[in-house]
Amino acid sequence: MIEVRDVTRTYGKQGRKSSAFQALRGVSFQIPTGSTAAIIGKSGSGKSTLMHLMGGLDRPSSGEILIDGKSLGSLKRRQADRFRARDLGFVFQSFFIEPGQTCYQNVVLPLEINQIARSKRRKLVEQALEQVGLFDKLRSKAGTLSGGQKQRLAIARAIVHSPRIIMADEPTGNLDSATGDKVIELLFGLNKRLGCSLIIVTHDPDLAARCQYRIEVKDGQVLDVHGPRESHRPVVPHAATPKRALGHPAQPAATTPRPRAPRGMIQ
Repeated sequence: MIEVRDVTRTYGKQGRKSSAFQALRGVSFQIPTGSTAAIIGKSGSGKSTLMHLMGGLDRPSSGEILIDGKSLGSLKRRQADRFRARDLGFVFQSFFIEPGQTCYQNVVLPLEINQIARSKRRKLVEQALEQVGLFDKLRSKAGTLSGGQKQRLAIARAIVHSPRIIMADEPTGNLDSATGDKVIELLFGLNKRLGCSLIIVTHDPDLAARCQYRIEVKDGQVLDVHGPRESHRPVVPHAATPKRALGHPAQPAATTPRPRAPRGMIQ
């Protein structure tokens, strides 16, 4: 469960003559574990700022964000780094890949950060690249790939360590419509196969409509939250999800309502 409670984010110094800008104002909602959610709004609405806060890349000026009941604000710097490295996978519009490195070198980075045994890394990277249809590009330089292939490479890097949450910020923004559709199908397929939560930041209403939850943002405020059964308020799941400490490997659950690959493995 991701919970956002009365979050604000202000840039610049407060003061009578300051140029402080309030990017988010009193934002609150919940996203159940394992679901798909779209944060939708126009450019400048605050949706990317919101994703950065939810991913621990930035901290709110006030309010709090909780993952399975644990506040991100309570994490020390190393704990926050560990949480992002183990539990999150980021996919950005601009890819953020290293063009001079091979596809293998790009994808293996999260495994190196998480200190996965060297003997296991190659198999995990190969599995991630196969998932996104780039197995044959293992030794190719990332800079030689097409735009769609670069985005798929970024997705492989995001899933190689089997994160609990995938966050995608305008993942099709730099792609043509046909390639973008393939990337979206890939992301939704990973949500089903891995059982991870999928959070997509977008301005595309058609893409948002495919998600189970749709969070409409305008001028730094949430206008509405639509869910599978109701709108105007977040939907709370009937059964509580087993909690775990942020940044630590998952413990075996008493029940397994949804198949999930073991940490570090991709089905």
